[in-house]
Amino acid sequence: MAVRRHASLLVVGLVLAVLVPARIEAGSRTPEQEETIARLSEANRAWLAEVEFLITPPELEAFLTLRQDHRRRQFIERFWQARDPFPSSPVNEFHQEWLQRIELARDRFAGIESDRGRALLLGGAPARIHNNLCPEQLLGNEIWIYRDTGARDAALVFALRAGGSRDPYQLWDPFDGISALASPSASRPTFGSQLGPALAGCSRPQEVEEILSLAVDFERFAAVSERLPRPSTEWAAAFLGRSTDLPDDAPLLGANLEILFAGRYQSRIVVQSLLTIDKSTVAVSSISSNTPEKTAASTPGGTPESSGAKTPRAYNFVVDGEILRGEDLFESFHYRFNIPAPAIEGSRLPLVVQRHLRPGQYRQILRVRDLNGERFFRDERMLEVPSLARVRTKTRTETQAATGPTTTAPVADTPASLPSEITGAARSLVRVTQPEPEPSGTTLKLLPLPDRMLTGRGRVETRVSGEGIAKVAFFLNGRRIMSKSRPPFSLELDFGEAPRTHILEAIGYDSGGAEIARDRLPVNSGPHRFSIRLLEPLAGGRYADGLKARAELSVPRGETLDRVELYLNEALLATLYQPPYVQPVLLPTNERITYVRAVAYLADGNSAEDVVIINGPENLDEVEVDFVELYTSVVDRKGNNIEGLEASDFTVLEDSIDQRIRRFEKVVDLPIHAALILDASTSMEDDLEHAERAAMHFFQRVIQPKDRAAVVIFNDQPELKVPLTNNHEVMAGGLAGMVAEGETALYDSIVFGLYYLSGLRGKRALILLTDGEDSCSKYSYSDAMDFARHSGVAVYAIGLGVDTRLNQAQGLLRHIAKQTGGAYYSASAVNQLEGIYKRIEEELRTQYLIGYQSSQTEGDEFREVEVKVGRRDLRVKTIPGYLP
Repeated sequence: MAVRRHASLLVVGLVLAVLVPARIEAGSRTPEQEETIARLSEANRAWLAEVEFLITPPELEAFLTLRQDHRRRQFIERFWQARDPFPSSPVNEFHQEWLQRIELARDRFAGIESDRGRALLLGGAPARIHNNLCPEQLLGNEIWIYRDTGARDAALVFALRAGGSRDPYQLWDPFDGISALASPSASRPTFGSQLGPALAGCSRPQEVEEILSLAVDFERFAAVSERLPRPSTEWAAAFLGRSTDLPDDAPLLGANLEILFAGRYQSRIVVQSLLTIDKSTVAVSSISSNTPEKTAASTPGGTPESSGAKTPRAYNFVVDGEILRGEDLFESFHYRFNIPAPAIEGSRLPLVVQRHLRPGQYRQILRVRDLNGERFFRDERMLEVPSLARVRTKTRTETQAATGPTTTAPVADTPASLPSEITGAARSLVRVTQPEPEPSGTTLKLLPLPDRMLTGRGRVETRVSGEGIAKVAFFLNGRRIMSKSRPPFSLELDFGEAPRTHILEAIGYDSGGAEIARDRLPVNSGPHRFSIRLLEPLAGGRYADGLKARAELSVPRGETLDRVELYLNEALLATLYQPPYVQPVLLPTNERITYVRAVAYLADGNSAEDVVIINGPENLDEVEVDFVELYTSVVDRKGNNIEGLEASDFTVLEDSIDQRIRRFEKVVDLPIHAALILDASTSMEDDLEHAERAAMHFFQRVIQPKDRAAVVIFNDQPELKVPLTNNHEVMAGGLAGMVAEGETALYDSIVFGLYYLSGLRGKRALILLTDGEDSCSKYSYSDAMDFARHSGVAVYAIGLGVDTRLNQAQGLLRHIAKQTGGAYYSASAVNQLEGIYKRIEEELRTQYLIGYQSSQTEGDEFREVEVKVGRRDLRVKTIPGYLP
């Protein structure tokens, strides 16, 4: 053990305290916090004791502000989720380990209150334990040594003390000096004296001094230890922001709440909470007449502050709710509403929140917050959700329970069934929210296809429910393939021998030839397809007072949906943070052609959207306009990446037609999705281990928290070793233990990697490392080349030791890289890989994202793209074009 000799333990402690920022010592709570903790239940006090070293001051403050036990239980669940090292796995590994530490501390060290129990919680099992060092001079002791705690090892020194403690060992604080460790029979050195004389009577004084010089107390050990997760505490603030409690002395909104049971959704009941809010108690956001930015100014009653100076924009509300079954939280919900001020006439503003519940008794807590006026409304009541049979008979009773009103409300599928007090805009809003389709209704659904690249012939099946479908027509990429006039409505379809993406569509017609149902399904869109589709309203449909917007989502495995935004034209109306993604929408009376837009966002910022045009003239043609995103690199004559350019420096041409740049960003601020494709064929046997290390170094340098990377190895066929992740340990595990064997399915592996990255938005890169030519692929080079050109994925190919005589192999890799906006690198030896990976990293982080809306609206042929920069000494690299 290489440890420098120190003058005294006092000096060691002072130096460590200066070099390491101290973490707040566990247990350092304010008197007010201690009083609040004392009033908690025994279970909550026990939990706080168990997480004493984990919980941060902001998290503790947030937990102590909660007033209801079901919210505390929800907080505890989110607390552990924030510390889950692998959220996509079925278990929380750290939570399990923490519980095991607690159990071991109680079994061996008299509980987590003892010093050794606390040490076990804080650091886990030590790397080494010393017992009774220097018994001639020191008290009985047990010393735990921890490795990898920063720049040096750390030691926790436990001294054997007399007393009534269940665990007689207590942690020694180096600031107390060596005298606090001295045995009663030893000559006691003075506080802060030199270690040498103090330990002179030990049999191995130098070894004892080196070990004791590593000693730290709990606070400094927590500061240097990397054994405990330290997640961002933003989640706690967000958790409090979705509270259903009222702030102290909060001003109130004038509002009423009606509960309506609006029919069925599968085996559940559609429960609607209809809020009508008095406009005179609401503030409206406004903008200045000379700026488009929203200001903080607002006025109650829905009128501008002064004529001409401000223009009313919208009423803005946040609705938070909880539904309890017994004492346990059944579900929670969060909505944001933006109601254009001119759109609602009358004195009351309507809001509808819709949930799907099974029959039974629940307790609903609902809070509305006016974001402009900071006024609130809160309602808590029992809900008696009726059985399906009772919903069909449309019964209505109201009773009063000791805990609050219990409501069995009317079915709201016809205006006649609504209470008479629901009038005006509120009545229109409920009326357009028709019951969800009954299980016996007419539906047509294309069944999912296998999750792999589909070529050749494949079976397409549908599921039809209800009656009325007399014929189903099948379309592939907009071209009618076949019609079937009797069930089963299925067919064998030829997807072609080359890898392609397709759109499959099925349309059901009744006996009169009218369309009554349809479904569409992307083919070969990859496992990460993220999409949203508006099931309602129907494209081209005609709607009067309002409509129901209903969206269906496809979210990639392992990803988290953040929210769905619903727009009417360009006005954001509602933000939904959980299913069902259904919302009634009132339509303006003075507009004809209208469009509804739904935009879904993942937690990482990726988005997908769908648009439906309604109330247009019968001869209106719907035109699809492509928004094209180009990830562009600019290099000088020496190949150095050029930064600092602006949008005005670039010109974009599509089929020689000048295009207007509408988006311009630096890629350094955007997430990257990368797939590393490694050749593991027999010829890589001597280089595979070095290639693994270089690849891991690349991941460590490039992959930041917002990025994701995957590992694919190939020989006779490609194999996904590590799915997309940003966890370096998972990446290292996937790279370890690879064996070089088999042939080289190079082209199949390129297609596989491109397919795997399909469906992802943003910057995507495929990094290919191989040492030879293809020998056994199903797909040809032209298949892989064509699929790569249409994928939008940049290919960075590395030829490792590729014989210059193999001009074809080298030329093909160079061509596929150029055609996708990537690059080709030749490495004569494996030790050059790290330098090549560094150049790829620099290019990925210094690119520009250039976006434009194509001026071409017709045709499905490949469109050539050229990007120019206004300097002769610079060269631009991007994709050569795209397929619309």
